[in-house]
Amino acid sequence: MEIGETLDVRTSSQFRKWLLKNHGKKKEIWLIRYKKASGRPSIDYIDAVEEAICFGWIDSIEKSIDGERYATRFSPRRPKSNWTLTNKERALKMIADGRMRDAGLAALPSELLKR
Repeated sequence: MEIGETLDVRTSSQFRKWLLKNHGKKKEIWLIRYKKASGRPSIDYIDAVEEAICFGWIDSIEKSIDGERYATRFSPRRPKSNWTLTNKERALKMIADGRMRDAGLAALPSELLKR
């Protein structure tokens, strides 16, 4: 799979702003992140995943771009996709923190909504 459209943000709030505007329009985005050794500021992986979950998106493939950067593919979750225990726990935390958006709630597995 080739790297498609990329997004280079440094903070989770910048990624959240992009998701707020684009989560219902885009089919994917490749989030650029910098390797620690580069010394460049970069969005934290866990922060990026949590923001994605809030909007019903998920990470998948990661590819190296060069010696300093790599790209992680984020896309909307498919209906009835498999949720890891870790991501279920993250979703519950986001709900408790009031961060989940309607699109994120709609993507949740039914057993989480019964809690």
